[in-house]
This record gives sequence, structure tokens and C-alpha cells, in this order.
Amino acid sequence: MNSQPAEPFALRIPAVRTTTAGCPGNRKAEGPDDLRFLRSKLNDSSKITFSMNNSVLTSSSPSKNSARIHVSKVSTPAGLLLPAIDSGNDLLANKALTAPKTLVDGLLHRRTKAILAGSSKAGKTWLLLDLAVAVASGGRFLKWRTSPGRVLFINLEIQKNFFRQRLRTVMEKRGLTTLKNLDVWTLRGLDTQAATFLPELAEKVRSAGYSLIVIDPIYKLMVGRSENSSTGTGLLVHGIEQLMEKSGAAIVYAHHFTKGNQSAKKAMDRMSGSGVFARDADTIVTLTEHRLDGCFVVETTQRNMESPAPFVVEWNCPSMTLRDDLDPADLHDGKRPNERQTTDFMLSLLKDQPLTVTDWEKAASNGGVSRATFYRKLAKLKASGEVLQKPGTKTWYRPVSEVSAET
Repeated sequence: MNSQPAEPFALRIPAVRTTTAGCPGNRKAEGPDDLRFLRSKLNDSSKITFSMNNSVLTSSSPSKNSARIHVSKVSTPAGLLLPAIDSGNDLLANKALTAPKTLVDGLLHRRTKAILAGSSKAGKTWLLLDLAVAVASGGRFLKWRTSPGRVLFINLEIQKNFFRQRLRTVMEKRGLTTLKNLDVWTLRGLDTQAATFLPELAEKVRSAGYSLIVIDPIYKLMVGRSENSSTGTGLLVHGIEQLMEKSGAAIVYAHHFTKGNQSAKKAMDRMSGSGVFARDADTIVTLTEHRLDGCFVVETTQRNMESPAPFVVEWNCPSMTLRDDLDPADLHDGKRPNERQTTDFMLSLLKDQPLTVTDWEKAASNGGVSRATFYRKLAKLKASGEVLQKPGTKTWYRPVSEVSAET
């Protein structure tokens, strides 16, 4: 402790651990969490004066005894605290107000937050990577047009070599050989706890000009915290909002569903963890399993735009393709047949007569087998000799020995 007159110095709240602070506006802050609130009211370039019993606090390890800290803002630019209150008429007359730039038509603006949620291994990372490449190149994403912009993909889960393979595959599918507007930051295995990582990230990208920042997956930022806790989740989404404000980008992250059958739940209630996730996001996109194997129903819940009607997509690596012929209301109810049952069903369709691939696939689709699953099964049946193609024709049949074995 120093008895010299108080002198302004740069605010560094993280150094303060156990203190009681008297904040402007008669707000009393206790402990590091409330001191972080104090810091949020002043930007990093602000200058303040700390005084303790007429002494200035200069030590990075202050006394453990409780004390009041009187804070006065010194030479801080106007508008860094709370904004002025608008009258209704002034708000209506303000012609300078404009909506953030549209990033994905009908789905996403810059300076907004979005969640892509789905069951485990539903292809969320592939879909987010496809979104990143679409925005970076100005291409379409599913059924939506995008506005080209610079993208940062924060990869927290996949090793760099495997992520590179995925990126290459997605680009080849889109006919791209180079992508200058996409940056990838692979942080698998590193400490990315939200409390320390998000502020550092916000400073890192403050002037980078990103239109879109993808974080995959969000649970990697919650080490040591429960996603069921509204407090822990609230601190997380607050950090994401600060990242959004400082970067000017749309922030999109992956989240997972609860376990079990999702068909009876509302789309926004399928996500695991605290309801804060759903309440905070401006846009929620869910991938819910369709009755047809390999297909998913895409539903969106939006705060700032009208939510489009649900639609169905089918997983065809490395991307999802539209299936306008399927009913989005036909969700998987947990009673899908297993692999062997699907194979037996496909074989049963050839029992009475040979079929062309087109007719066979159509009959299989009527029975709940997706196109991707059909061709995957066909390749295995062909390799095992369980089905053969008639010479000089386009029809497939079962050898007599296979049919006889069942009778």
C-alpha cells in the first residue's frame, strides 16, 4: 500500500481478487465476478483512480481485508458507459438507424448470434464448415444465398490434419481451389475456458474485419462449468456477446441435443443444458432426425426475421442436399430399423422380380430407406454377391441360392 496521492493508471481488474468495491451509481460489487462487471463499464483504454482510505492501491496483490474502492473516471471518451434514453418519437424519427448487414439471406445478420444444434455425429461440423466456405466464397448455403465476407473458423475439436482433409473435401465439392477469405484457428487440446479465452479472442479480432466467426463446439469453452447452470451459461453467452460487439461479426456455434427421442419436443427445446442458450440466441437452427435414415429436418427459430418453413436435407458427404420430396413433419420416432433389418428389406424387394436401380431405390425409399443408405447397402450387397446384375440389362436380381436359403 502506498500513501502518496492517488494517480490515474490503466484499469487491470483481473489482478484484484478479494475486495469490496463501491461502484458508480451506488452499485456495490463484491469479489472478482462483480469487479469484472466494473471492468465491463470501462474499456481497456480508460483511466481510473483507485483510492483506499486516502491511499492509492498500487499492489497487484492487495490486502485480503475488505475495503471500499472509490472509482472516478478520468479522460474517458463520451458514450462508453450507458447510452442516453431515447424518447419514442426520437427513436421513430432516427433515420440513421439501419439493420446490420445481411450475411445469409433470411437467416443471419452480422452482429447477431446463432446456434446450430443437433444430435451427436449429425454432421454439425461438416455443415458449419460448409457455411464458412459458402460465406467466404459468396456461394449458397443449403437453400439460402450468402453475402461474401471474411470468415474465422475456430476449430476446438478436430486435429489439424483431419480438419484440412475436411476443408479440402468441401472446397472440391464446391469447385473451389483457393479461399483467401477463410481463416482457421485450431485449438484442440489447449486451454479455452470462456472466462479467459473469449476476452483474448475479442481483442485479437477487434480490427480483423470478420463477417462471420464460427466456434465449434461450444462445450469446449465450458470446462469446469455445468451447461445446466444458468449462471455458468449466462457468463458464457455474455462473453460471446462481447465478442460479437467488438468484432462486428455474426457469431455461430455448434451445440448438441439432449439424448433420446426429439420428435415430441419443440425445436428450441431439444438443446441440452440451460434454457439460457435458447433465450440468448438471435437465430437457432436445428437438425432433427427424419424418419428416413440419413435425412434431417432443418427448422429455424428467429428473433429478428420471420422463420421459414421447415425442410428436409439428406447427408451426402461432405454436404447436405435438399429433399423437397420428403415431409418435414415426419420426424424419427425412435423406432428406425437396424442395419440388418434394412438390408433384409432391400433384398425382399427383389424376391418376386428383378428391378432396375431406379425402381429398386424408389421402392426402398417408400419403405424408409434414404438414397445415401440405399447406395451404401447396394455396394455391400454387390461385393458380397447377395445381388447380381443381369448381363446386358440394367436390372438387379438375387441369385437362386440366396432365395432358396430363405425357403
